[in-house]
Amino acid sequence: MKIKSSDLLETIRDDKFERENFKITSTKLKKDPTGALKPVFDYLQAALSKTAVAEADVTIRKEVLLRLQTNIINLPFAYPNKIEQLTEADTEYEVQLYAIFEAEAINPSHLRIDLMGSVDDFLAGDADVFQNISDWVALQFENLDAKKEASK
Repeated sequence: MKIKSSDLLETIRDDKFERENFKITSTKLKKDPTGALKPVFDYLQAALSKTAVAEADVTIRKEVLLRLQTNIINLPFAYPNKIEQLTEADTEYEVQLYAIFEAEAINPSHLRIDLMGSVDDFLAGDADVFQNISDWVALQFENLDAKKEASK
């Protein structure tokens, strides 16, 4: 799946992309990330079969948020000007799926973003992409827990 940078930016700036909110506890995510994220995966599969631009927001705790977003570059939708600076307007880019973890204690910027795989692989049901997301979420909690322990 490909999209022109200009089309992506217009969609983001006009807030015309598919978005769904979920609430999943940290206990469920730590115990079985793949099982806990199944409704999120199902939503993204359905949304991405219709459009290239989608987001799933998962509230974990008041101060911890997980977002799964499609994009052409590893920046959240919140930075359209930066995306515009780093891409060519009329160039088509491969649409990728990124995981974004927002928590005050995760790092100095309070945000961690990583590539999980291509949208094409995700839509094809590539188990590696689903496993990448599950492993990545577990790792973010390990990092948070380690920082919590270190601060005691």
